[in-house]
Amino acid sequence: MRNKTYILFVCQDNAMYSQMAEAMVKLYRDDEICAFSAGLEPVRALDSRAISFMERLGYNDMRQHTTKSVNEVPDFNYDFVITIGVPAYVPVAADKRLEWRFGDIENPDDVQLLRVRDKLLNKVLSLVISVAV
Repeated sequence: MRNKTYILFVCQDNAMYSQMAEAMVKLYRDDEICAFSAGLEPVRALDSRAISFMERLGYNDMRQHTTKSVNEVPDFNYDFVITIGVPAYVPVAADKRLEWRFGDIENPDDVQLLRVRDKLLNKVLSLVISVAV
């Protein structure tokens, strides 16, 4: 039996949303939840605004994150695979699958991105509070 809950967050390019969700888990529940992020079609680097907006929440390790595809994350059965703004099915083993949508979130301006970050934070906090190890 594992002593942590394993969550994989997936978005299109792994430059912003899934990275922020991973960082939020690490910021608030790293002791009980092991979070990963990936993209269906990852880009080369994180969006600098994601780094800045997470630093505003007190997470200062985002600069150490790297983008990766779903083929590059650890290959095991996750407790949750959560897609953010992409189709719900990702070819990764999982006990539960969730799909989070926040409307049209492609190419957001700073104000839109902050709104999505805050909605994402509420979803992540609700999830981590509900997860019992």
